[in-house]
Amino acid sequence: MKMQKTKQNEHAVSPVVGVMLMLVVTIIIAAVVSSFAGGLVGTQHKAPQATLDCQITWDNGVMSGVPGPIFTMKHLGGDPINTKDVKLVTSWANATGIYNMQSTVAPVWGTQAATYVSGGSGAGPGTSNYTLSSLNTHETYYGAVEYYNAPYLVVPGSYPTGTGFAANDTVLWFGNYIFRAGDVIQANTDNTVSGTGNSQNQATPIIKYGNLLTGNDIVNVQLIDLKSGTTIYDKDVNVEM
Repeated sequence: MKMQKTKQNEHAVSPVVGVMLMLVVTIIIAAVVSSFAGGLVGTQHKAPQATLDCQITWDNGVMSGVPGPIFTMKHLGGDPINTKDVKLVTSWANATGIYNMQSTVAPVWGTQAATYVSGGSGAGPGTSNYTLSSLNTHETYYGAVEYYNAPYLVVPGSYPTGTGFAANDTVLWFGNYIFRAGDVIQANTDNTVSGTGNSQNQATPIIKYGNLLTGNDIVNVQLIDLKSGTTIYDKDVNVEM
């Protein structure tokens, strides 16, 4: 009789133990998954948050010799923005409905030195390892051949090809500076007007066919964080004539 009761007790206990083991295993798995998910959240890139303002004004060419738009963006406050991690996108449609879009990203570092400013009245020759084809500005300025990436960081007394020394010039190029509160970045008509004439851009202006803009046109300007895909800035900007 005792033998039968013992066996009955064993049969009664076994399912309980099995259920408890399953609960323990489930809890352990849940803890591991939760820890892994928390780690993923912790390592996700957070896009910078900043208040920016953008203006596109028309330059009649009296000073520059080339009529066209001037692009200006100001950082009014918030997080610093590393321009190597963002993409600037401009787009607009003309009166006939043709849509024009242009993207600007950081320049590409190459394996060989290339001359980015030389000849004429420039301070060159100046060399850097940035691939010339990745720079969105290529102009001839009174005999000087210049390459750089716009919009450049505005620093009083400095210009992105002003010295011929890469350590001074290339730090002003888009993709190489951190855009901080109080900073101003700009693309002159040199960067926005296509052509082969003096001070006309032979590369890729930041506004496609910017020289065709009129006072009735609106340019959409976006600054997009490349790591997260988050749009930091998005505004329709009226062209000021």
